[in-house]
Amino acid sequence: MTDAVTGQAPERKVTGASIHLESVVKRYRGQDKPAVERLDLKIDAGDIVAFVGPSGCGKTTTLKMINRLIEPTEGRIFIGDRDVTKEDPDKLRQSIGYVIQSGGLFPHWTVAKNVGAIPRVLGWDKKRIAERTEYLLDLVGLDPATFADRLPKDMSGGQQQRVGVARALAADPPVLLMDEPFGAVDPITRVRLQDSLIAIQHELGKTIVIVTHDFEEATKLGDKVLILSEGGHVEQYARPEEILTDPATPFVEEFVGSGAKLAYLTVSRVRDVAYNEVMTARVGEPAQSVIKRAKAAGHTWVVVVDEAGRPRSWPSLTEVASKPEVSDFLDRRLPVVARSSTLNDALDAMLAASQGAALVTDGRGAVVGSLSINSVTETIQAKLADVRSEEEDYETYVDGTDPAPTPVVAADDEPGSAEQS
Repeated sequence: MTDAVTGQAPERKVTGASIHLESVVKRYRGQDKPAVERLDLKIDAGDIVAFVGPSGCGKTTTLKMINRLIEPTEGRIFIGDRDVTKEDPDKLRQSIGYVIQSGGLFPHWTVAKNVGAIPRVLGWDKKRIAERTEYLLDLVGLDPATFADRLPKDMSGGQQQRVGVARALAADPPVLLMDEPFGAVDPITRVRLQDSLIAIQHELGKTIVIVTHDFEEATKLGDKVLILSEGGHVEQYARPEEILTDPATPFVEEFVGSGAKLAYLTVSRVRDVAYNEVMTARVGEPAQSVIKRAKAAGHTWVVVVDEAGRPRSWPSLTEVASKPEVSDFLDRRLPVVARSSTLNDALDAMLAASQGAALVTDGRGAVVGSLSINSVTETIQAKLADVRSEEEDYETYVDGTDPAPTPVVAADDEPGSAEQS
């Protein structure tokens, strides 16, 4: 995948390890049926795999057997070449990141102390722990200078969850296990945390296993999705696109729902759509020099960014000209989406802000371009047409009738104003 702005393919390293479950069984005393019955599963290094299924399907049990919070009754589990069923459970868990709902932070420890918990147990020196903590807080989108000395009670739920992710990554584990990690936050924060996780994964290349009850979240986050039924039975294990367009069993078809083909849109990402370059300016820059630079490049508005390149506002040139220097105004309704965001996320951001475009940011939140509502709607229409065509081809094959013509809905010729209102 090439970057729509630079034209270069971003490099990705893989530091994760493969996971292999071999005939894994879990039986609980007093229960007739096993919670997990003969599960065989291979997860490639560097992939995110999402476990979904109805209550009682064994998804959380399976997740916890990987780090032996729950001991398997039978079978073997490998991480890389290590048979972890033969390892000391405490040492094993020190080498695997684990994130639970609401972060699970120690309430009386500062953020920095929480993040450094496992490195301290492993005997890292203070300098190394401090450097790692600063790097990880920056990675999850928290300013170390602002948050390192805070207590969890002084942070929002989303911020606490980011600290939980940083803590899980502190000792640089090859595997990260996440049990309903974003279930306790509001929908907007949830989308941001999802995007942050995808960006972190792109940078670090860990192997991540996530349990979620939300199928849309599974298709957004997962390189592959594992759908389980009662007893840990594998109904389908495939890429989200394959599950949405070609469910393997009647169980999967019913679980995914009747809108499965339209849900295919949820796996289309901002990075898959061409977006436009933007002109940036810094707070305090002389207004006239910014205007001159923008006009020379053919822009009618600029994006004001902070020291890290994160967007603050997008004033028109007329607004820039109203003051001698670029204003420090922070627009809290600014529509911003990550490259990893879905097209549905992008549309939601634009509609919520009543704008015809959104700013696109990288994994660290720095602006890399802008995306128009036309680009999004055209892509969605093309995908809908593909879905329609597939359905009509199938109907023609089944009953021999000619499909009805597909109506074409034209997008507006011009996107709504992307300027600050």
